[in-house]
Amino acid sequence: MIKKEKELDMMSKTNDQTKPGHVKQICQHFLTHADSGLAHRLQEEEFAVHFDRNRTHRHESRLSVKTARDVEEEEKKEYFTKQLDFYQQKHKIEENDIALARKLQEEMKIKSNAVDRADYNFHHDSFNDQNPYEEIDDSTAFDDISSDEQLARILQEEEQLLASANVHSHVNPKFR
Repeated sequence: MIKKEKELDMMSKTNDQTKPGHVKQICQHFLTHADSGLAHRLQEEEFAVHFDRNRTHRHESRLSVKTARDVEEEEKKEYFTKQLDFYQQKHKIEENDIALARKLQEEMKIKSNAVDRADYNFHHDSFNDQNPYEEIDDSTAFDDISSDEQLARILQEEEQLLASANVHSHVNPKFR
């Protein structure tokens, strides 16, 4: 026990004999180390947070890029499908229009042929029924008009009938 007291006395003498500024330096040294440790620890935590955030951001970016590519591909497929459907529908409409135009053209051709035949038959029959050389009764038919004028008019009508018959025969070679 005496030994212990002696040691305590020595310690107290050593502590008491230290310079008064030396304790402040030691405290400051401890504070500096504590601050340095705290700063280092905070810096490590900040680094870890930034590292994790960057890693998460890169991972999300890769997923976003992949998702964006998938969405873009899907939109392209939809667009091309719609375009294909549109062009197929347009082609069907064109085919229907062509078929309808051919049908109408055929009907018009048939009607035109029927009208041409009717006109030809009418003019041909009226021309055959009419005798251009029959005698004209001056007293009943030509009271006000001279016989020369009447004869000229009859000849002109004959020429018109012949001309219209020739026109129809040139237009429709079936009736020659």
